[in-house]
Amino acid sequence: MGFFKGILFGAGLGTLGGLLLAPRKGEETREKLITNTRELVVLTDELNDNLTAFRESATNLKNTFDTLAPAFKSGVEKDLEEFRFQADPRIQQIQAQLEKINQSLPQTQTADTTVIKKGRFSLTRPAETGE
Repeated sequence: MGFFKGILFGAGLGTLGGLLLAPRKGEETREKLITNTRELVVLTDELNDNLTAFRESATNLKNTFDTLAPAFKSGVEKDLEEFRFQADPRIQQIQAQLEKINQSLPQTQTADTTVIKKGRFSLTRPAETGE
């Protein structure tokens, strides 16, 4: 409500300033004042109507979101589960192939670490304990 009070207060000050500084006759000034006041009332009514329409639109948007969000969420969860279902066997195959590759690489054993050399690259790992 503070916004509307500010609008009305500003309109009142503008009207008072217009009356004090008006170069017209009293009758013309009154007619102009009545016309401006009517225009202000019409603009205020239009603003209230637009705000009401905006509130209704926001409520409709929220209701639409509340209706669609669960379906969207379940769709995403279904797609994610399907992706996992398809990806898990592939991940297992990749891990098995990686294990085969690691086993086929030449290894150099030192006291603390295992060094795997392949070409100009080497991978140093902590030594495995035989527990």
